Amino acid sequence: MKARKVMAVLVAGLLSLSLTLIGCGGGSGSNAGNTTPSDVKYVILDEDITSEQYGVGFRLDDKVLRDTVEFTIVEMYNDGTVEKIAKKYADQGIVYEAFVLTETSVKEKPSDDRTTFVVGFDQDFPPYGYVDDRGNFAGFDLDMAAEVASRNGWELTLMPINWDLKDAELASGNIDCIWNGFTITAEREKQYLFTKPYMDNTQVFVVLASSGIKTFADLEGKVVMAQSNSAAFYALDEDMPELVATFKELRTIPEYNTAFLELDQGSVDAVAIDRPVAVYQMSAHS
Repeated sequence: MKARKVMAVLVAGLLSLSLTLIGCGGGSGSNAGNTTPSDVKYVILDEDITSEQYGVGFRLDDKVLRDTVEFTIVEMYNDGTVEKIAKKYADQGIVYEAFVLTETSVKEKPSDDRTTFVVGFDQDFPPYGYVDDRGNFAGFDLDMAAEVASRNGWELTLMPINWDLKDAELASGNIDCIWNGFTITAEREKQYLFTKPYMDNTQVFVVLASSGIKTFADLEGKVVMAQSNSAAFYALDEDMPELVATFKELRTIPEYNTAFLELDQGSVDAVAIDRPVAVYQMSAHS
């Protein structure tokens, strides 16, 4: 497990180098101190905001379901299914080596007589959960959930939710879990029963390549945007108040597609975002 997590960090670093510059002609390498190619639209700043891990979140009293899902995910890792799903979304920023749920303390799959499985997710959070070009729900997390449901004989319902209302949706029983790039934090562990972490992730800043912004210091006097109630927002608001104090403003928005439109229009100067989501959005808007 430890060796695999070290490998995840190394691969994430390689992904950072290869995908920092996204544009019509692509690009690679660090942007700091280098001349940005004229056809590159966006850059990811070299310094990460924070690192984190994703987990699937359940109600605190739903241990049987949590254990069943965790056990099944490890089965999927062992038989190569996780790698297959990750490779499907590799061009959207998913890195298989960042997957870390490779073992579980659950000794055997619990007996569960449920017949349905309702997964709550943010449909504007690619590549983990989104609406594809054909109007269907897609994404790494949703494909994982579909496979878990299939192996357990459950009828799967994918339920798009307002991310700001996720607590109420779960508490009311409208959904059975939150599975969509859901960051594990000490505060959230008081409210949710999580699986062991399944994915390593980092939060980053995306700026226009033409902005001249290369470091955190360059964000002084700038307008920064993050998704409301997101890990990026809380990392800045709660853990980096001194940096935030240098901004002109820290704004929030319900979803990241609109954030990139505002970045394009110049109404914001930087977007704080999960790295794989950044890679997807940068490609989609280039």
